[in-house]
Amino acid sequence: MLSKIRFFSLITLFMMSSNSWAHDNHGGEATYLANEGVMISSAGHKILFDPFFHNDYNNYQLVPEDIVKALMANQAPYNDIDAVFISHAHGDHFAADDMVKYMGLNKSVKLIAPDQAIEAMTKLEGYEAIKNRITSIQLEYKDAPQTFEVDGLSIDALRIPHAGWPGRADVSNIVYRVVLTSDDPKNPSDTVIHMGDADPNDEHFRPYKELWMAKKTQVAFPPFWFFLSAEGRDILDTRINTEKSVGVHVPVNVPQNLKDTGKDYFSKPGETRALKTEQN
Repeated sequence: MLSKIRFFSLITLFMMSSNSWAHDNHGGEATYLANEGVMISSAGHKILFDPFFHNDYNNYQLVPEDIVKALMANQAPYNDIDAVFISHAHGDHFAADDMVKYMGLNKSVKLIAPDQAIEAMTKLEGYEAIKNRITSIQLEYKDAPQTFEVDGLSIDALRIPHAGWPGRADVSNIVYRVVLTSDDPKNPSDTVIHMGDADPNDEHFRPYKELWMAKKTQVAFPPFWFFLSAEGRDILDTRINTEKSVGVHVPVNVPQNLKDTGKDYFSKPGETRALKTEQN
């Protein structure tokens, strides 16, 4: 009798965990790589944001070597990537050599990046073989967004100044809103926003009010400093039309003032978040 009870208990636990897994992954999942590196899996698509960089500035997470190797070798779960998005060309977000190498090894991957990042790639051996798979974002401050589609991805790209503006006005920091589209009602489309190192000033976001309101976003990935000011929180809570936000660019030693906010953030490579919450 005891063995039967244990058997049925195991079956029950398995069914509960299976249902939970199916629910959590229904609509997609975000996997943290490091710093602002995030992989999104949804609606049959996989995309990467800021996955390759070499500089931690003695403060931030580097992508673990096993994850980098899996990406390069197209090994699960970091396999079959459709597109890579680069926010800007700083050393804790972008490495031109790794990007060229990765695209050379993975010959269907597309790249969407600001022209400043692409310029660094043009100087490297192997660039000519991959250049036809690259979309260059060429925007000045307050330009209209670039809107386009790449392999089932609907993309809005906006130039939002780097934190510290106007001191870093020359940095082409790109905020991406990406819809991972699906025709399957059982596996619906998801929309995410990756903000790079955006400056938490509503002056930069307010001119695009109609764009934000035109589309609901499931998850935004702001740099953690948006959680630390009333204006930054207001941008996340009311301006950009997102259901939730998960902070990134979190230092290895998580700041106490970030912990005190009670907000959600990534801090450990490999951890995940479901894109849709249960009420969705």
